[in-house]
Amino acid sequence: MSGLAGCSDGNSGAGGKTPDAGPKGKSETSAKAFDPPLKFGKGVKLARDEDVKTWGFAPLGPKVYVRTDKGLDAYDTGSGRKLWSSALDRKNRYTGTAGVPEDNRHIPPVFAQLGERTEALFAYTDSTKGSGTNVDRTDVYLRAVDTDSGKVSWTTRLPEPTGMTITDMEPTVVGAENGTAVVAAFAYPDNSTDSDSAVTYAVDLSTRQVTWKQQGFAAAAVDSGTVVGAQVPDRATFGQLGAWRAEEGDLARAGRAVADGTVRWKDEGHSSVEVERVGGGLFTSESALYDIRTGKAIAGVAGAYLTCDYDQQSVVVCASDGTVRGVDTSSRKVLWTISEEDTSRKMPTIQAAWHGAVYAHAGPDYVVLDAKTGKDRKTFSGPHLFLVNEYAGMDLDMVAYPATG
Repeated sequence: MSGLAGCSDGNSGAGGKTPDAGPKGKSETSAKAFDPPLKFGKGVKLARDEDVKTWGFAPLGPKVYVRTDKGLDAYDTGSGRKLWSSALDRKNRYTGTAGVPEDNRHIPPVFAQLGERTEALFAYTDSTKGSGTNVDRTDVYLRAVDTDSGKVSWTTRLPEPTGMTITDMEPTVVGAENGTAVVAAFAYPDNSTDSDSAVTYAVDLSTRQVTWKQQGFAAAAVDSGTVVGAQVPDRATFGQLGAWRAEEGDLARAGRAVADGTVRWKDEGHSSVEVERVGGGLFTSESALYDIRTGKAIAGVAGAYLTCDYDQQSVVVCASDGTVRGVDTSSRKVLWTISEEDTSRKMPTIQAAWHGAVYAHAGPDYVVLDAKTGKDRKTFSGPHLFLVNEYAGMDLDMVAYPATG
């Protein structure tokens, strides 16, 4: 569910798929960094159980952290070796992939620096069977795991919403910023079992207390002190492809302050809302790029099937049907454009971005573009990348390609 996509700690965000640079991962002695990498070695398959449902993954330093239905695992991207596993003890929950409804949400763990430790944050639901006069109940939990040791630092149960019931769909840590994590969970109104809804929590990571809670608000992105998402009416539905829907334009996009949940801006009158976090203070929704602090569209960046990647420094690269653009995150101006109407260049398919480099496919070649100019830097031997940092690239199948130059 991209409408509740995950993201990570830092001053400005990464895309719906790419985590922020955020806290610094400790280097393995054998790992060598190339920033940005221009060459990649042979693929290394992670030593993981492919029969267990995987929700998402995020690299940090020379490691990648994989969120599964059983908990959180850490791997070395140089060797594919599993470093540790932090398991959830959820009784009577099926954790496999066979015979269950398809759910393609990407829910990676989120990183936050707490004192000397870097924590991986994730949220989950667990059910308690009622007895006596107590009814069955599903609760939302937020957990922090030490990224070095894999030990659970703490787990906190979030309060139940009023007049709503939490579903067993996996919740999301939408982001963490300035010591506050934002968690979004699915619920349904107690008086309307055929409607979908959501509840959003802001949690102080030092006290583990909920600082604000908003029912009927499905948070989807955290960046620049603002959390943006869908304001959901009493009757709405959520589709597995990521969009909230409601009749008669009852949905709204809204930006709230991370600090206290107050509304900073609202864009009403929508029958469908889907939000994807980009980074650099930007997000996408309904085929346009927006400033998360104001909710205003960025001029000159729109188009069908719009997707954007943040290079974690200063440029967002957006691809739509037939056009690729580089956007400066400070000025919000378009730096360069590649269009299919330009017969002097092949139209690239954008894969990922990292620290001034854009990784693309311009068949039959894989090519690194300069993020600030859009010009070719060099070709490289595939893979088709999904995430990149200074140590490795990852593809969608979670095969790691160590950086070699």
